[in-house]
Amino acid sequence: MLRARDVMTPHPRTIAPSNSVTTALRMMEEGGFHHLPVVEENKLVGMLHVSDIRRHLGLERLPVSVDTLPPMWEAISVRNVMQPVRRPITPDTPVPEILRIIEEWGVTGLPVVEDGRLVGIVTVRDLLRLGEQILSALSTQHIPPAVCFVGRSGSGKTSLIERLIPLLKERGYAVGVVKQHAQPTLVDQEGKDTWRFEKVGATPVAIVSDVQTAVFFQEKRPLPLDVVLLRFFQDVDVVLVEGFAHSDRPKIEVHRQARSDTLKCDPSRLLAVVTDRKWDDLPCRQFDWDEVEALAEFLETSIIRQQSASKE
Repeated sequence: MLRARDVMTPHPRTIAPSNSVTTALRMMEEGGFHHLPVVEENKLVGMLHVSDIRRHLGLERLPVSVDTLPPMWEAISVRNVMQPVRRPITPDTPVPEILRIIEEWGVTGLPVVEDGRLVGIVTVRDLLRLGEQILSALSTQHIPPAVCFVGRSGSGKTSLIERLIPLLKERGYAVGVVKQHAQPTLVDQEGKDTWRFEKVGATPVAIVSDVQTAVFFQEKRPLPLDVVLLRFFQDVDVVLVEGFAHSDRPKIEVHRQARSDTLKCDPSRLLAVVTDRKWDDLPCRQFDWDEVEALAEFLETSIIRQQSASKE
């Protein structure tokens, strides 16, 4: 199920309650948005929307440009106009619940808070963009099966996937890979023509040769995993995913005793565990690091063939 973290605009711009309405409108005009979370001493204290300013001033519409705002608006503080936060959502709030809240409260944006910190905002525009992506993706007929390999940093997720790929290919399956990365990564080589095109504003940029085709494009927010699978992996039999622990896709945890004495995920929500120790009473399959062939067979029977059978 898609959640707030999949659709939110991360790290939104904020404004202090002591700032003026003029400052708020200028920020909105420059950023091309209609909402501003109001933060004081690192705490979310309210939300400001263009309509709040309009109602407070008794205006049917605001001036077209901030350059024409009356000077007296500098004396009106955000604190006097903003709406209090009723109940912020969390990154794990399901999208259907977000839609219900937006309809029930009659709002067009909800702040996303984690551990007391503002981490994002979900607006109607974000949800419409998600709907467009899903509708576009659903025009394809093949949704590949996928399994997420999760675990703590340094547990060996990448090396395990690297060992599994040739084993699954030997069984006749086309294998795709998705890797979740916490930091921006330069995937195109700096200084190359495609890199230069992207740097001056082109997106996407494609390069085509007799032996390969590559497409580079920028998204302002991370795409949900299901959208990535639908959009780019229609022609594979299975996708091995590194990361996306919050996805509803089947998950296999990769564990090393030297990294941690505990599992990262709830075992009841795991398909299997690959580990260098023995766990008692695990409610899922358990594989040793040397049992990669057995793991490949397990993926074939429990993921690939099972989804193929469900389509018949």
